[in-house]
Amino acid sequence: MIMRKVVLVTGASNGIGKAAAKMFVEKGFTTYASARNPEKLNELATLGCKPLQLDVTDENSMVAAIQTIESETDGVDILINNAGYGQNGVLEELPLDSIRRQFETNVFGLIRMCQLVLPTMRSKGAGRIINIGSAGGEFTMPGASAYSATKYALESFTDGLRGEVAPFGIEVSLIKPGGVRTNFMNTTNDHYPPPIKDTPYQEFREKFSAMTEKIFDPGNNSYGILKPEEVAKIVLQAATTPKPKTRYRVGLLAKITPGLRRLISDRAWDKMMRRQLGMR
Repeated sequence: MIMRKVVLVTGASNGIGKAAAKMFVEKGFTTYASARNPEKLNELATLGCKPLQLDVTDENSMVAAIQTIESETDGVDILINNAGYGQNGVLEELPLDSIRRQFETNVFGLIRMCQLVLPTMRSKGAGRIINIGSAGGEFTMPGASAYSATKYALESFTDGLRGEVAPFGIEVSLIKPGGVRTNFMNTTNDHYPPPIKDTPYQEFREKFSAMTEKIFDPGNNSYGILKPEEVAKIVLQAATTPKPKTRYRVGLLAKITPGLRRLISDRAWDKMMRRQLGMR
């Protein structure tokens, strides 16, 4: 009997994770769709996904999820590290606890998930780890330094991991989308800290909010904002092609902006960002 490959998608309750889980189960993979709140996975369950409670900031939750999968199957063949969120805010006003939570979710939880699946992948001599990064891992906008810092960290971590596990037949890829139209910005706005008393950044806050609303406006696609399904197709490609790319840049912003950033000086970039934000 041919065993179906087992896929685990973290952060599958919406957006890229949900779209990817749908595509994998439609292609016949045994697909575990995970989220902190499994009640948000009901739609995926009706499609044939196996819902799984998994909080990437909770060690017990992560260990229990992998133990469940390994008790029901031969273990994870393909890990899609998608769980994450954005933390915007000017650095002076960001509570350190908020920055720590950002790293716990976007970096440390992802690292731990890799550690938990690697023993089984090594024993099989094969496996795929696909990390969902961001174009923000190559350039940083004022007001998004905490989020970009996590994605910069992911660039380095993915490069190191790829070299370490290649001798065991395990491939590691980084997916780098530009903006994606999901609940991501709503979550990001929910985490935006309130201003400090008599904040000197009030104008910046207003301009930053206006800029992000313009970029993600459903009626304005001049910035090439992606649908989750467009990114999920690339995730599926990275998981199934015989020799996946190490990096997949998805969308106009991801392909153009990093190159532009490398071409201009720091001062020129700062000036351009202030202009984009309507700042003096």
